[in-house]
Amino acid sequence: MRGVALYITLSLVLPAAIAQSTTPVWKNGSQEMMCGLGTYHDSLDLAIKNATAAGGDRLVTVLVLPSFQREYAMVLKQVGSEVRLLRATLQEQLWSQLGALEVPRTRQQCLDRATAAKVETINLSVRPETTQQLWTVSRNISLDTGTCPRQQNACALIADGTGYVVQTKEGRALRLTEIGNFKDMNSENAALLDWIHALLQTAKDAQPH
Repeated sequence: MRGVALYITLSLVLPAAIAQSTTPVWKNGSQEMMCGLGTYHDSLDLAIKNATAAGGDRLVTVLVLPSFQREYAMVLKQVGSEVRLLRATLQEQLWSQLGALEVPRTRQQCLDRATAAKVETINLSVRPETTQQLWTVSRNISLDTGTCPRQQNACALIADGTGYVVQTKEGRALRLTEIGNFKDMNSENAALLDWIHALLQTAKDAQPH
């Protein structure tokens, strides 16, 4: 089980078990020899970037990582004078494709699988003023982000759910956890999480074109 074994975080609607720790849940995979959690994140990043490279400049990308569903990304791109929104979805859950918990694989083997992964990309029909506003708001949000959601001054680890990675135009990667309805829990960056919710709702209301 991915969330329990490697602390992939929380549920978008109804988060499951909570534990506390002083250790951040996210790791960088660049130093991994084998295919671990950090390499999984790097592999997902690679697959999405390959699928969304053409057709304009990426302004901001939000990777969405549910525990038991296919990963996807929402991407705001500058195309000419307009800001457009597209959704890129793995045809098969990348975590399952990597199979890191079933068969030991090297980091490079997982990156190679990510390069070959099939990703469905859809341009969403959203009014230009709406996408421009999303972009403008994102630029005004402080990027000061904690290492984990907090509960009573300790990291809250919420099993079996959804995590986000926000990638900025400048190359920063900000990792957030969906905290759902937990009122006594503080997000790594509450304003940025609210913006992600607005972005996802805009995509949900949009039609492909």
